[in-house]
Amino acid sequence: MTALVRLDRRIEHIDTDAAGVVHFTRYLSLLESAVLENLDRLGIGLAALAENGTSLVVVESRLRHQASARFLDDVGIDVSVSHLGAASLRISGTVSGPHGPLATGTLAFGFVDTQGSPAVIPARIATVLKELLR
Repeated sequence: MTALVRLDRRIEHIDTDAAGVVHFTRYLSLLESAVLENLDRLGIGLAALAENGTSLVVVESRLRHQASARFLDDVGIDVSVSHLGAASLRISGTVSGPHGPLATGTLAFGFVDTQGSPAVIPARIATVLKELLR
């Protein structure tokens, strides 16, 4: 079965501000890491896209902050495919800490060719992504 899995991370010094609190921009980075690591694990990551003459670009990001993580907290990032278009992909995700959700959001990606123009998702990659739709 094809599935996305949780990505676990420990908050590092580079993720935090001087007070040891995770900077708000790092949550988007954590979501993106979970997406890219899952796609790579499924064999449809950036290398597979490049082999097909395509790549991903982030076209929209949204995030709702609910609580803060701190230096050395363990967090988990869960992502799911919430929309799949002919040349686009929307991922929803949650970054959770030991006491519950820290941030929820979405990342919308566009598929582009080597010239940066919109491109249809390669058939093999689209097939895997369709299996991930909820």
